[in-house]
Amino acid sequence: MKGTEKSHDAIIIGAGFAGIGMAIKLKQSGYNSFLILERSNSIGGTWRDNNYPGCACDIPSFLYSFSFELNPNWSNLCAPHDEILEYLNHCVNKYDLKKHLKTNTLVNDVKFNQETGLWKITDTKKSSIKARLLLTAVGGLNEPLFPKIKGINNFKGESFHSSNWNHNYNLKEKRIGIIGTGASSVQIIPYISDLPKKMTIFQRTAPWISPRQNTVISEKAKKRFKKFPFYNWLWREFIYWTLELRGMFKYRNSIAAKVLKKESIEFLNKSVKDPVLKKKLIPNYEIGCKRILFSNLYYQAVQKENIELVTNNITEIKENGIIDSNGEFHELDAIIYGTGFKTAQFSHMFNLEGINKKRLFDEWNINGGEAFYGMSSCDMPNFLFLIGPNSGLSHTSIIHMMESQYNYALDFLKKLKKRPNSFLNLKSEVFQKFNMKIQKKLSKMIWYTGGCKSWYISGQKKKNVTIWPGTTVSYRLKTRKVNLSDYNVVSIKRK
Repeated sequence: MKGTEKSHDAIIIGAGFAGIGMAIKLKQSGYNSFLILERSNSIGGTWRDNNYPGCACDIPSFLYSFSFELNPNWSNLCAPHDEILEYLNHCVNKYDLKKHLKTNTLVNDVKFNQETGLWKITDTKKSSIKARLLLTAVGGLNEPLFPKIKGINNFKGESFHSSNWNHNYNLKEKRIGIIGTGASSVQIIPYISDLPKKMTIFQRTAPWISPRQNTVISEKAKKRFKKFPFYNWLWREFIYWTLELRGMFKYRNSIAAKVLKKESIEFLNKSVKDPVLKKKLIPNYEIGCKRILFSNLYYQAVQKENIELVTNNITEIKENGIIDSNGEFHELDAIIYGTGFKTAQFSHMFNLEGINKKRLFDEWNINGGEAFYGMSSCDMPNFLFLIGPNSGLSHTSIIHMMESQYNYALDFLKKLKKRPNSFLNLKSEVFQKFNMKIQKKLSKMIWYTGGCKSWYISGQKKKNVTIWPGTTVSYRLKTRKVNLSDYNVVSIKRK
């Protein structure tokens, strides 16, 4: 990239699931003038960064993979970390994406030039490149979030975030503190629970946990999936529609919500007999308001003699431990932060500047992210997000949303190729109408009515900037093609 400003049809920022899938679809559609820019030295995104003990997919692997690249070799219904990363590398190799991949490339500045209709992307090494269509696939699970706790920098023992696991640190016979009981912690705790002398789990709010429907895939089944791809596809469809129906929990007091709640309560009652501990593990909000977690091992783990579940707030972190709001001091050798990611904070991303020097991420940091179908925004021409605001899901695989966006992006590029002297800029009235509509829908759903605080809600206006309020089917139908009436087709005035 250094020393050149060659123009490409498309540039993709990020080589995780979204970016790799987009690259494959570009190649399948006959486009070869594109690059994938990746800040790390390898592909994988969140599956590269998160490699903590017990890391695995909580969505069935048949669905957590591309429909156009089915994998017959999953070892489990819900695949472990290594297999998912192996699958992504398989995709890169099969579709010969390495020649399009630029690793160790940290994007710094991204600016649109109205006179050329091109985006200029500059990395931290001051190398630059231009693109007709810019696609960002950086995802929301890449920047660790640390809690704002007094004295957090005073701790002298070992400390790390779950996404930056220190595999060289020996947990055996140590006093370990784990802050947070979200998705990563629920996976981690059972796998390390036998190692420490004592493990103290600091829980702010109890999660809703359902049994994890995981099974080993037999060799016979693998052979069948490989020999009969249709069977693989059929099994994928069955899982898809099952999860799609479960997604109706988003409507408070829906049948799906009642069924899931009953299932989770029965699972807790069956797993935990101690009434004091059980009371601590009962969520104080409606199911679905926060992400529903799946584990067959967590409740079993927290009952072990060497584990203490603390529900008091953390007041301060000292050099050798934590003080809770009850004044109790918990002496620790190490602290593990299972506190999630900066999903709705954009200051850590690159500088993005559109028409009239519009700085989109600055606006998002104040008001929360907004985008048309999670992809485009006003005054950001020829620019698409992959899994941008309000295109996330809470009940099924995000891959379905990605593939819908691939269709939209391909049609967007097709329309640009037919108009070599123009660019497409989303109409303000279309943008405003869309976001008002989905926020109105979301306001009646469980994330606002369920009595919880979650990372789905952000900005000064406290908007749900994460979740798509409809079905994945409706999203697929609405994003099959680019409706040119949604955009201003702007002629490039060349000098």
